[in-house]
Amino acid sequence: MINYSISYNNPHRHYVDFELSASTLGKDSMQFQLSAWRPGRYELADFAQNIQKWGAFDENNNPLAFKKITKDLWEAETKSAMEITIVYNFYANQLNAGSCYLDEHQLYLNPVHCMFYIVDRMEEEYKIELNIPKNYEIASSMERKENTLSIKGYDALSESPIICSDNLQHNTYNVGDITFHLWFQGECSPDWGKLNKDFTAFTQSQIKHFGGFPVDEYHYFFQVTPFRSYHGVEHTKNTVLLLGPGNEIMDKRYEDLLGVCSHELYHTWNIKAIRPVEMYPYDYTKENYFRTGFVAEGVTTYMGDMMLYNSGVFSWKEFVKTQNQNLERHLTNYGRFNLSVADSGFDNWLDGYKLGAPDRKTSIYPDAALCMLMVDLEIIRNTEGKNSLHSVMKELYEEFAVKDKGYSEDDFRNICVKFGGLKVAEIFENHIYGTEDYIPTLKTALEVVGLELKEKKNTNLSAQYFGFIAAQENQKVIIKKVEPNSVTDKNGIAPEDEISKINGKGIEGKLADILKDYKKEVTFTIKKKFSGIVITLPIGNHYQLMEFVKSKNATNEQLTLRKVWSNH
Repeated sequence: MINYSISYNNPHRHYVDFELSASTLGKDSMQFQLSAWRPGRYELADFAQNIQKWGAFDENNNPLAFKKITKDLWEAETKSAMEITIVYNFYANQLNAGSCYLDEHQLYLNPVHCMFYIVDRMEEEYKIELNIPKNYEIASSMERKENTLSIKGYDALSESPIICSDNLQHNTYNVGDITFHLWFQGECSPDWGKLNKDFTAFTQSQIKHFGGFPVDEYHYFFQVTPFRSYHGVEHTKNTVLLLGPGNEIMDKRYEDLLGVCSHELYHTWNIKAIRPVEMYPYDYTKENYFRTGFVAEGVTTYMGDMMLYNSGVFSWKEFVKTQNQNLERHLTNYGRFNLSVADSGFDNWLDGYKLGAPDRKTSIYPDAALCMLMVDLEIIRNTEGKNSLHSVMKELYEEFAVKDKGYSEDDFRNICVKFGGLKVAEIFENHIYGTEDYIPTLKTALEVVGLELKEKKNTNLSAQYFGFIAAQENQKVIIKKVEPNSVTDKNGIAPEDEISKINGKGIEGKLADILKDYKKEVTFTIKKKFSGIVITLPIGNHYQLMEFVKSKNATNEQLTLRKVWSNH
């Protein structure tokens, strides 16, 4: 048994105090490991950088000698001790769906950030005592008795976030004999009837397609912010969703709420139960390299939206909007011609999820989702609607997850090709492992269900007119992306350059509002790090986009398969 006591003083300082106590089992020394990353985000995070103080004591409160072995591994001398207590604190001042945060109204912890496992004792039970204000409620998927939580094994602990708050709202819905909990932390007014209806619908659809659910209960933890936010993190029996502002989540941001929740629920199967062989088991101390990010996130991004559509929660208009967003992100990222989606997923361990070097890599979210759309439609074509990508994922679940083993790249590809044939094999070769242009293959796949790609102009005027995308940073307009060979690129303007003036005037308000009044050309004053230029750029049509539309002359066969696709 590993006992944890968690408390804090001065919550405005954001430091949480931890005490870990355990038997030494007669060992002369013990090692305590903090994770270097968290499952679900494939980059190193080095959480130990948030620890300010660390000490070790025996059962009589005598200090024990210790030293750091690596950046996140401590070793304590325990030759004279029967029990050891580790005392440390952790700076919790990051609020997202996978972090830790403390203030005057809540304690929010992701244990994988801030709680240790004892080396060679990962399977022990954890008992966690929370010293919190009396008016706080606790939201957790762990077993609970008053203010004490318990769970067996570090793998389960690492997947079990905790929210303690004076502002929690709670409701449930049931699908079969499984209870799903909805927890809202933050100022908002949930429409429980609407939520229960829609969540029940897409949950039923997901369970039906897999033929079962991997766990016995499930929790949605919403961190609702007063500002605009959007983030989700999956866990084995729960998910944390960051969304705001709170006064918009039931109307203006309701589609976003549904989208992120369906996505994260699908992860309960895909990446939590259906795991890559490289992550079976997790190694919390270093990178867990794998190339199947296109399965973990590509399939989930596509299927999360598809499940909302086939359950009737999303209309065609709402569903196709998500696909057009994927296509727009793909077409405005020229990294698609440099690094494949499989290799880009592998390289998340190198440069994470940030923009990084311009046009270097693609994404395991929109780009991989488009690949999975193509695979799905080609399976439907090849099997005349008898099978789909659902068939692939159900086989992965039954043959790997249920049998407690990880799948390989070849396993996934072979199952896809078994159902989809030669065309699917080409998608893997050309787009998942290659960098060939998606558009011709996508057009061919869409013919299966009578859809077409129609050209459209970019609604971002700086992107459309000149081929650059800018953002406000510290009250400055900074160029973030430039389309290769655009008029911007050809005139020597690059990412991180600042636009200080437009037609000789300082920039006030939104860039789009200024540019909409110009029809032929615009003069920009550009600041570089060591120089500046004033240059006039002609208005053109750059960062060109496309969108999915229904064919006006779709055949009966196409309409039949479209119905299969949208209802399968």
